[in-house]
Amino acid sequence: SDLAIFPHMTVRENVEYGLKLRKINKDEIKEKVDKILDVVKISEYQERLPERLSGGQQQRVALARAIVIHPSVLLMDEPLSNLDAKLRLEMRSAIRDVQKKVGITTVYVTHDQVEAMTMGDRICVLNYGKIMQVDTPLNLYHKPANKFVAGFIGSPAMNFVEGAIEENEDGIIFMFGQGRYVVLPEDMGEKVKSYIGKKVVLGIRPENIGNKITHPEGEKINFLKGNVSIVEHMGNEEYIYFNIDGNEFTSRIEARKSENVKYGEVGEFYFNIKRAHIFDIETEENITL
Repeated sequence: SDLAIFPHMTVRENVEYGLKLRKINKDEIKEKVDKILDVVKISEYQERLPERLSGGQQQRVALARAIVIHPSVLLMDEPLSNLDAKLRLEMRSAIRDVQKKVGITTVYVTHDQVEAMTMGDRICVLNYGKIMQVDTPLNLYHKPANKFVAGFIGSPAMNFVEGAIEENEDGIIFMFGQGRYVVLPEDMGEKVKSYIGKKVVLGIRPENIGNKITHPEGEKINFLKGNVSIVEHMGNEEYIYFNIDGNEFTSRIEARKSENVKYGEVGEFYFNIKRAHIFDIETEENITL
């Protein structure tokens, strides 16, 4: 097994191993092992050999053995990557639960953004070994420091479109495609004033592109027509893929507020620019934070 648990030892012997090496007395070992087996919910399998356990149970044995010696830091390197979807979900909450109960600082490496977002208190996003941002999950989502973080977190991914900052009678605008534009809210306009006449990248999440039903009451601006290419029905919501002058966008709309646009039709989409971000085209820094 990849989990480095000893195949010839029972679950209990596996978990005791590190404590025995530390010459801890028997009663203390028993107490600690009983407690941790209970926390990771494998007490009833303590006399079994690892081969008679499921993948998730083996994973719990490895977890118990690491935690029982109460290290000052626990390092987990993609511990759930070889489990099936249902088990991953189960183990995710198990690890989070154990972590909360024993309170050991845990460094957890994962490629799965959902895992990171649901388990992390703070997340460090790395790109080719370079730190892109260290923050709380919510800040990474709502205040990405740069285009990499913005595109990496969130599913479906953030929409990006190249354009330029301009000014007209509506105020400061972001213009792209064939003279299409969205008007920036005043505070955002202030932040990007120095970029007037320059190319930038606008990023907007699919849930911030709505339709005539979902837009805020009385809103008149930032409606754009787009050609619908694909509509994915997800049950409780729909992903609508459309393009404006060759720029591809995804919109995510609650199913009950959907206008039932279909492939090949022209839809009218509302861009909630208050929730958008603008990135420097060279440095990719978020210039609207």
